[in-house]
Order: sequence, then C-alpha cells, then structure tokens
Amino acid sequence: MSGEIKEVGEDIKRTTMSSKDAETGEVYVVVGKNDLHVLQWALDHAISPGFRICLVHIFPTIKYIPTPVGNLSRSQLSKEQVQVYINEESNRRKNLLEKYIRLCNDAKVPVDTMLVESNSPAKALLELIPVVKITSLVIGARLSRSTRRARKGQYKGEYVQENAPEFCEVKVVSEVQQPKESFSRRQPEIPRHPDRNFLECICFSRKFY
Repeated sequence: MSGEIKEVGEDIKRTTMSSKDAETGEVYVVVGKNDLHVLQWALDHAISPGFRICLVHIFPTIKYIPTPVGNLSRSQLSKEQVQVYINEESNRRKNLLEKYIRLCNDAKVPVDTMLVESNSPAKALLELIPVVKITSLVIGARLSRSTRRARKGQYKGEYVQENAPEFCEVKVVSEVQQPKESFSRRQPEIPRHPDRNFLECICFSRKFY
C-alpha cells in the first residue's frame, strides 16, 4: 500500500543503529538500476526488529526529450508532450523501485521511498544527509561522474563516505566484494541546520509491507 507523494524544495550489521536513526530505526539505502546486492546487504547486516528501510533513488532532471527526429529540448515541445514524457519516466521509476520494495516485503521489513531529482547524485546525497538527519547510509560502489571534486577514478560511494558529516555512517557495498562489517554503535551529535533551498526536488512515498 502506498501513500501520498510529497515534493519538498527545489534547486539544490546484524547491528544496532546510532543516534537519531537508532530511535527511529531507519536505514537509508541508495538504489539505481542494478543495486539489489546493496539492498540485500542492508537487509542482512543493518536491520534489526522494528527497523525500516528508506530507499533513496536519484534521477536526473529532464532537459531533453527523445522524439522520432532526435532529442529535443523541453522548450521545443508543447506542455502536453512534455507532460506525457514526464509521466512515462515516473512510471519507469515506479517499476524500477518495485523490485526493491518486493525484496523488503519478502524480508518483512517496512519500506519507504525517497525520490531526489538532481544531475549531481553524490552532491545531492551529501546535501540531503544533514537535511533529513541521516545517520546510517548504505550505497553501492559506482564510478562517480556527479561532481568535479571527486578524484579521478574514485567511486561515488567512496566519495560520499569520505565527505559525509561525522554523524553519518556510510557503508559502501561492492558487487564483487561486499563489506563484512556492520554499522557500529555510537552516539554522534547531529547539528541543526536552517532550511536550505538547494535540493532540486525530493519526493517521499511511504510504503508498508
């Protein structure tokens, strides 16, 4: 059963959890097209009874739309044509997330989804962490093309791990070799930040098994 989607802002182990996520029991898992192994690791190592998963999916801003005559900018098409394509992309994202939701349902773990629109995934994640107060994040190891500050050859997961706030524990899961350690117990202080208008778009959709 799914709930209402809310848009916020624009622009931009076998384990125990720590700090605020220990209270709410939330583990944030970043998923793309082929990240079932990332979610499976979180279910195996980062979830205890009463915890829930929040799936974070980052998708790019639509600037060009494919047509029979090639890719055209949104300004070259009618509002109706643009909306049709936006709806098609929304349905593709929903279908993509279904396989992750089913995996959580099979494990009997409650699951939420968070959709973030951004052309800079790593940057968006680092900006999202203090806003949502994420203290436990699981992400796959993919080559970063999302920020100029990432070193050449550095993986997106590693970049986020190295630059995340101290209160957020980031686990990077490789498809080849998954980390064996779980989240550690700690009591970090989560700084309070004023509202910032940097996220292009965030959508929340609450789902339960």
